[in-house]
Amino acid sequence: MSKRFWVKVHHSKTGEVVVAICDEELLGKRISIVEGFSVEVSKSFYGDVLVKEEDLPNYFKQGTIINLLGEFIVNYALHHGIIVERAVMKIGGVPHIQIYV
Repeated sequence: MSKRFWVKVHHSKTGEVVVAICDEELLGKRISIVEGFSVEVSKSFYGDVLVKEEDLPNYFKQGTIINLLGEFIVNYALHHGIIVERAVMKIGGVPHIQIYV
């Protein structure tokens, strides 16, 4: 079965196109950073359309800034040579990267 990902494309006033992609199961979750502080994987930032893995290249092409959150989407980007492993950070143990194209 193909993995699915939440994707939202944001158009900024400065002309940037921010493509935010997260693993399907992360949307709506809270990620604990340190005790007493967490971040929400919000629908307003990530949750526009639910897409299959084969649809991802169309979204990667659109972005001038690409924000990835989750084990599966970060592994996808690593596997396809889009990012390098040393650039990946973890937020509460969840892989995250922001790419500037």
